[in-house]
Amino acid sequence: MASYIDDKFSIDSDKHNWILREKNVGKKEILHYFPNLKLLANFIVGYKLRMFLVKGDVDLLKNSSATPSYSSLIEDSARKLAHYIEKVVSKDDSTR
Repeated sequence: MASYIDDKFSIDSDKHNWILREKNVGKKEILHYFPNLKLLANFIVGYKLRMFLVKGDVDLLKNSSATPSYSSLIEDSARKLAHYIEKVVSKDDSTR
């Protein structure tokens, strides 16, 4: 049973892989396979970041001592997303 992240992505798993289901309106569902949760979370964070940059939702600022690096922000976001996915999947497994 798939666990939904948002209106575009849902997560499922089989015996060997995590499966990210990407559904675009009016298009066929795209399946992405990942051997571990870290790669899955990194993919989603990278995908969302690219979409935000295209939309202009993320300002590209000059680096200063107070500005964290993009890689540290991405790693932190991916770690938080992986933790969230683990909670959603474990909650989903307990209701089965």
